[in-house]
Amino acid sequence: YGKPLVYPDAPETQSSFVGRGKEKEFLYDIISNRHSGLDVDRYDYYARDGLSAMGKKDTYNVLLRTAVVARGLCPNRDTCFDCKDKPPAEEARHLMICYPVKHISEAMSFFETRINNHDKIYTHKKTKAAELLMVDLMVESDRHFSMLFSTQHKDPDAFPTHSRFVDFEYPKLPLSRAWMYPRLFLRADDSIVGVIEDKVLESSDEGLASLKKLLHHLRKHEFYKCVGEVEIDEIGGDTLFDMDEDDIKKEMVTILLETEGNRIARTNATYEFGDEEQITLDTNDIIVEKRELHYGSKEKNPVLQMNFLEKKYFEDIDSLPIEKLPLAGPPEKLPLNKPEHFIKRTIRFFSRDREKNELLGHAFQNWKIAKEEGYNEMKMCFEEMDDEGESQSQSNPALLTQESASYSAVKRRKLDF
Repeated sequence: YGKPLVYPDAPETQSSFVGRGKEKEFLYDIISNRHSGLDVDRYDYYARDGLSAMGKKDTYNVLLRTAVVARGLCPNRDTCFDCKDKPPAEEARHLMICYPVKHISEAMSFFETRINNHDKIYTHKKTKAAELLMVDLMVESDRHFSMLFSTQHKDPDAFPTHSRFVDFEYPKLPLSRAWMYPRLFLRADDSIVGVIEDKVLESSDEGLASLKKLLHHLRKHEFYKCVGEVEIDEIGGDTLFDMDEDDIKKEMVTILLETEGNRIARTNATYEFGDEEQITLDTNDIIVEKRELHYGSKEKNPVLQMNFLEKKYFEDIDSLPIEKLPLAGPPEKLPLNKPEHFIKRTIRFFSRDREKNELLGHAFQNWKIAKEEGYNEMKMCFEEMDDEGESQSQSNPALLTQESASYSAVKRRKLDF
């Protein structure tokens, strides 16, 4: 019963209610609401993080005070195990947590808090920069250290221990496989970085130079730099968002080579050709991060996944038996300030090398211009096809090649920082 409460997508909950009968199905909406996503778990950490990070107090506490149980329409009839096989003419209803109609605005505010917290806290560029550095540090550590099954913290050889996986033994595991064994996974807490750092500083192995550099950046808070961000709806649509990250990096470097040459000298803050210090941009210097922000239900309005009751039903609802509970439904009117779109997708670019931040920023601007021009040409092409019924052009403006007009246009543009 406990697992379905916190994990409603568990396989064992996809065919029946586990631990409680259908008359108690509303209990599964309290901690992890499978219908709308408005539950006490999210309520708690949205309020906590908003207050701690931005000093904002929540304004939707009223939802907890006025929530009731009623018979609501299933918002996911096509996928719900209890409703998908019902005849189309039969209403699909559940005993679920419902709210007064007058609090539709507060419900919308709850989901706005979700997207704002994800944008400004959980996936903020500074947060992500530190996270990406930590990922690189752990990946590099995984090459040099492994774990033992010993749980004695005072044992100097217990964790981590040097291993190049020569003569690999069963009791030794890479750090990345600690999750396979609970005893080891419990030891992989926040202190793991300090333990790795101690081992690295004690070692004279020259192969640990890259790891030492990453640890130095972490301790100095020299996180990766976000050099650019684009919204895919404005530049490339689904085609760009579905493009592999490695292909995006290769395209960016290729455009830079075509527009500026394969070596760029840096003089102060201006990039120009010359015989002074040479900087070459490589795909390994670039991190491409795809970000998807939404209100909790992807492209859907999460408030439409909820059920609401009129004021007249609240007078004696607490004393009604289950079979006489009122029928609730989705809102008929939505707040005037509701967003036009409920999902936002962006692509951000981070630089691993601080010395190449400006060069990568320059490469990003060239790439962005090329993509914008290519995207605009593609839209014009589709508009002509709509107007004329067919297009006589055999070119594909969305595909950038060395001979494309987009490259030529970018090559003529000079960007100084």
